[in-house]
Amino acid sequence: MEEEEYIERRISSRAWCDLHSELLGEIANNLGLFDLLGFRGVCKDWRSASFTASAIIESARDTNLCFLLHNDRDEKTILFNPTTNKNYTINIPELKGATCLASTQGWLLISQKGNIFFFCPFSRAKIDLPPLQESEITPGAAVFTSPPSSIDCVTTIIYKKNDHIVELNVLERGVSMWTKYEYDLKFNQRSFGDVKCATSHKECFYFLDDYKRLLTFTLEDKSFEMYTIVDTCKDPNVDCLPFKYKEKCFSRSNLKSQMNLGDDVTISTCGASYFGSYSEILIKNENIEASEGTEAQHFKGIWIQPRFFQLPPNYSWS
Repeated sequence: MEEEEYIERRISSRAWCDLHSELLGEIANNLGLFDLLGFRGVCKDWRSASFTASAIIESARDTNLCFLLHNDRDEKTILFNPTTNKNYTINIPELKGATCLASTQGWLLISQKGNIFFFCPFSRAKIDLPPLQESEITPGAAVFTSPPSSIDCVTTIIYKKNDHIVELNVLERGVSMWTKYEYDLKFNQRSFGDVKCATSHKECFYFLDDYKRLLTFTLEDKSFEMYTIVDTCKDPNVDCLPFKYKEKCFSRSNLKSQMNLGDDVTISTCGASYFGSYSEILIKNENIEASEGTEAQHFKGIWIQPRFFQLPPNYSWS
């Protein structure tokens, strides 16, 4: 056998997993998140070589949101990228039977069968939180002040206990128990619908319902205040919201058709908060109903920024 023929056979028969780690690292560094997820799934060497690329994506501030669609029956999750108009199917056990309460900068706050945890579905990073006494906390919403890996992160979960009481649960970093606060709507002669989105700004938490009412909670003095949101106001003494919000992002878009979902599909969505060019933007939760006369299939949807977070082994909230 001639030398050239021998070399060609060696090259053609060499497995992709045998590529040098430096070359693999260079390839990974030039991949976007979705291609990187496939790259990491090839083998242990490729996963190890993608560490630097994962860190680059973690620090990126991409405001192009993606959409996750899941249900309570199985682990199959559809990931839709509106930028490329592509669907991806991935198995995410953490979303089976789960409800997303908040989505911020690539992190989700998940309630699943009485368990509460932070979760990044792209890296599978997970941070368990102390349980709440209530096994079912929906309809509700949540907000956290900073990424859950930050030492100053404070998490709140809010929901309507009944027609008169709004309950807020607060958990500060390093604390092993939630602190409960209640706002009596009847006593304060106010009304408040289901929470549709939430955020925080300078140790004040903001909760919006679907009737343009705003409930705030100040962490420093542990007090609630209720406001009505107006579209325009010429009074210079009226405060402006430190954020913007969007309504019916799913139903007003062509997303249902783009994802090839039928008229028999109902979807309850978890909105998201992200930072635009000039301010934070909130996407409100919404419910999309199936067409009348159809046997509905029920799904849950999550707006999410495509981010990739990695945590040290045995990472703990406390």
